[in-house]
Amino acid sequence: MKNVWSVVCKNSIIDGETNSLSLLETLDEITINYKEEIDRKVVKMLPISFHIVTLWFDENYKKDRKFILSVDIIDPKGKVLNTFTQDCLMPKGSARLRATSKINGFGFTDEGKYLVVVKYKQNSNFTQVAEIPLSIQLKKKK
Repeated sequence: MKNVWSVVCKNSIIDGETNSLSLLETLDEITINYKEEIDRKVVKMLPISFHIVTLWFDENYKKDRKFILSVDIIDPKGKVLNTFTQDCLMPKGSARLRATSKINGFGFTDEGKYLVVVKYKQNSNFTQVAEIPLSIQLKKKK
């Protein structure tokens, strides 16, 4: 099983006729405007919906392949703020799978580089396959 790519975006659409995937508004940076001081030690929830879209390939297509997809959101200090999991099935006869995790809310503590870590588990242990940086910037309004 191989993760070919993983992307964080605001939305993704699959065309019903062509099965083509469109990734809309890919995210690599979020700027948060604020008026009052922010407690940078407390986890706050940014009211944003986003998708994490992954493409998987596996040439062993003679049987169904089940796996658990896991996504961790890690703050700049290395603390795991959220973990999202999803059961996935790559059906017999198919060598690829696109998996979309739809997430509501982004937890944050402070500005800096956050990591969106993608892992999967087929047997007993999770294997990390992608690490997507996402920059959070805090901007005080005057």
